[in-house]
Amino acid sequence: MKATSKTKKQLIDEVAALKERVSELEAIERFSGKVDFGEKIGRYFPQVEHMNEAIYVLFDRKYEFVNKKFAELFEITSEEICSPDFDPMTLVAPESRRFIKDKYRKGATGEFKAQQYEYTGMTKSGLIIECETFVLFIPYKWGVAIHGMLRNITVRKRIDEELQRSRSDLQIVLNSIPTSIFYTDINHRFVRANKAFCKSIGFPMENIIGKTLTELFPNLPEEQLFHFFDVNERVMSSGDSKRGFIEIFPSVRGRRWIQNDRVPYRDDDGNIIGVICIAIDISDFRETEEKLWYLSFHDVLTGLYNRTYFEEEMYRLEKGRQFPISVVAIKVNDLQAANDRDGIEAGNTLLRRTAKVLKIFRTEDVVARVSGDRFAALLPMSDKLTGENIIVRLRETLEAQNKHYREEPLNLSFGVATGEKGFLLLDVLKQAEVSMGEK
Repeated sequence: MKATSKTKKQLIDEVAALKERVSELEAIERFSGKVDFGEKIGRYFPQVEHMNEAIYVLFDRKYEFVNKKFAELFEITSEEICSPDFDPMTLVAPESRRFIKDKYRKGATGEFKAQQYEYTGMTKSGLIIECETFVLFIPYKWGVAIHGMLRNITVRKRIDEELQRSRSDLQIVLNSIPTSIFYTDINHRFVRANKAFCKSIGFPMENIIGKTLTELFPNLPEEQLFHFFDVNERVMSSGDSKRGFIEIFPSVRGRRWIQNDRVPYRDDDGNIIGVICIAIDISDFRETEEKLWYLSFHDVLTGLYNRTYFEEEMYRLEKGRQFPISVVAIKVNDLQAANDRDGIEAGNTLLRRTAKVLKIFRTEDVVARVSGDRFAALLPMSDKLTGENIIVRLRETLEAQNKHYREEPLNLSFGVATGEKGFLLLDVLKQAEVSMGEK
């Protein structure tokens, strides 16, 4: 197998891979039997096809989807990767295959917690690349899917090795890196910085060296200054690296999220003499992550929560103390007829109008589109009378809206049921749907 060969320019451009996960994925997505995995791929993943992060989905140990970035990283077409005969282990170096198979096995047998780990990958042409991946194991009706984001961290490891070998050329290397890097001594004074850091805070090198953050930015909020010095002290006293996410440096680009990785700064004898900090702007990555989470738990058409989130909330509320809980069921009547008669967009308009009607619910209520023409809402701490009153308000809101659409009125059916402690909310939802049919 060939080893990765990178030019210094490539090494510099990719150093941003030093950043790691902004926050661990916390929620575990669970789809009901009514959600078809193929349908989810068709609707959801076109949204991430052109994102800058390498994104992939494995189902039943086969790739179901990879975006353009993933295919380019491994020098292979998405069609070839997603073919039924393609072995996912082809993109994993032999020394990491056992490790990856073990991860997949544990995920498929119920360890659904989000995970982050590193392994050695291999491109189609045999080039070795070091990979960092963030994965979420999600159970579907027919099995467990692995949703993941992946980054090439080969350069990060090569830079670590380069810095160890070339102390004399350290400043040259630092200045060639577009990520902000600086060193502080035991008194929190800057003793070394690269050009990227100088540019990010708007001071020339000579005005930074020998100064503290307080001297450079006397008007910074006290809590930010305290955080900066406190983390430095903890790194020096413990000898351990620390990570933080702050917005501490002024930026002409507006609100920016900065990830700070700090490690002990040691002399040739191994004594701690300060702190080395790598400050990475992760705003774009954070935005991508937020978009992915939004798409995971929202219906893109209406902006409401989807059935996955709705079921998670039902499960959470069943274990809580917010009973009684009323469940409201809503159905868009004649949606299929509208689609057949006037086209899909006409049906989509009816769904969006329905979402507007449902805005009357409280902030603490959970409102979702649970299937094609059906919506539902969970109302914590709401008895039967409260549930019936909300139906009255829904009808009034619908009637007011239809006054503006006399030629195309929206026809909705409503139902409500109330559950007490010990009830399964899925059964309460079914009762609400039955009452909707009766009315």
